[in-house]
Amino acid sequence: MIEGLFSCPIGVYKLGRTLTQKEMGYLKSITMEVNEGNAVSEEGDILDNDKMIKLTKFIENSIDEYCKETYDFDTNKVELCITQSWTNKTKSGEYHHMHSHPNSIISGVFYFEGNKDDIIKFYNPDNWLGSQYWAVEGKSDTFWNSTSWWYPADVGTLLLFPSSLKHSVPELEGKKDRYSLSFNTFFKGTLGGPTKKTKLIL
Repeated sequence: MIEGLFSCPIGVYKLGRTLTQKEMGYLKSITMEVNEGNAVSEEGDILDNDKMIKLTKFIENSIDEYCKETYDFDTNKVELCITQSWTNKTKSGEYHHMHSHPNSIISGVFYFEGNKDDIIKFYNPDNWLGSQYWAVEGKSDTFWNSTSWWYPADVGTLLLFPSSLKHSVPELEGKKDRYSLSFNTFFKGTLGGPTKKTKLIL
């Protein structure tokens, strides 16, 4: 029997509805600036906008569920709060470079327009079998032998993941522009305790 010790938790949450015209209109009207491989919004507080109230609530509830199932925070003492949020636009032939999200605990991406076959790619930081020290070719790709893994970037889907996990978007082959909303989070409340001299109030 194989068990997934110290697994990397990827949260997948479905909005379960179509964005309203007001929501979509706002998200697609945001001024964009050049990023490495694609474009990113100039604004960094998208989810604070009044038009985003329902979507923000869905994301916050998903973050709470993710934390409960993974880290099991004592929510009476500490919670994760969204610190920044922005949109991304990737046209056909463009890409999103490999990166992670510093100064954040859990990051997320919500897809609100795109192509059927769009994906996001995550990179395994601790792959002992597929590392630079071993050149072992497996008969098939698995969670255990892969240095990277992709998830579908379906419209209406929210993905949550540790901010340190490197990820990218390969060159877009679809005809439609791909739009996503990304965000970072950080602790708010009291971490640790006085006994072990780890208390920190944020």
